[in-house]
This record gives sequence, structure tokens and C-alpha cells, in this order.
Amino acid sequence: MKKRELDLVLLAESFKAIAHPDRIRILALLEPKSKINISVTELCDQLKLAQPEVSRHLGILKNKGILVFERSGSNVYYSINRTNVIFNCIENLFSKKLL
Repeated sequence: MKKRELDLVLLAESFKAIAHPDRIRILALLEPKSKINISVTELCDQLKLAQPEVSRHLGILKNKGILVFERSGSNVYYSINRTNVIFNCIENLFSKKLL
């Protein structure tokens, strides 16, 4: 598969991964321009969702390379992966204050 075709496949898979209102809300909380890392607990509190549901959404985003995580003790902190092919799309979406 050519690089351009592979990039398009990865981009389509990334769009599928964010195609859920709660996952878009998670990305909005992680604001692409900031370097903020947010814990699962903080996301649950802000989204008003149960921990298993938030963890499921985070897992989908992480598995597609949209999010990265860092462990600190018993906490896991998430941030947007700025090297993912979809990062520029996410950044543009939130810079226009559409959400």
C-alpha cells in the first residue's frame, strides 16, 4: 500500500474512533493546544459519566493512536497525541470554538 493510501486509511480509522459525542467531549476537555494531562477520575467528574464508560472511550481513542497516556503512581493521565494524522483536524475544530 502506498504511503498516501495508508495515510488515508489511518485518517478514516481515526475519524471512526472519534465518531461518538462522548469521545468528542473527551477531546474537547484535552484541548489540543494545551499540554494538559487529565486523569480518568477528572474526566469522569467533568463528563458526569461512570468510570467504566470513560475508560472504554479512552481505550478506543488510545488504540487508534489519538491519545497517549502517562502513569503516575496509581493514576493514568491522558493527552492528545500530537503526532497522529488527525491531530491537525482536531486542532482546527477546537480553534474555531465549534464545541
